[in-house]
Amino acid sequence: MPLDDAERSVLAETERALAADDPSFARRWHRASGRGGRAARIRFAVLVVGLLLIVGLLWLGLPGQSLIILLLTVGVLVGVGWRPRLPRALREELTPPGPRAPDPGP
Repeated sequence: MPLDDAERSVLAETERALAADDPSFARRWHRASGRGGRAARIRFAVLVVGLLLIVGLLWLGLPGQSLIILLLTVGVLVGVGWRPRLPRALREELTPPGPRAPDPGP
């Protein structure tokens, strides 16, 4: 059932108030809904299919082909927006001194 204009405006006002009151929760909520959730499901599906193929090829005794599938899986994951995150200590060690961008969080 679609929302009418009054309900949409109340919802938008509530979202703005929540974002002003708790910005970190609003960021997490925004990430969990919409396109971010769809992209996460795509990345998860690519990861599962890649791992199944790798395990199957290793079980069949084909390590060369499993390495190719591993590289293709990582390439597709990077292509759909996956970015590996380094541990915080290693990130700080590798970051040059000077002004820093805000930490994206956990």
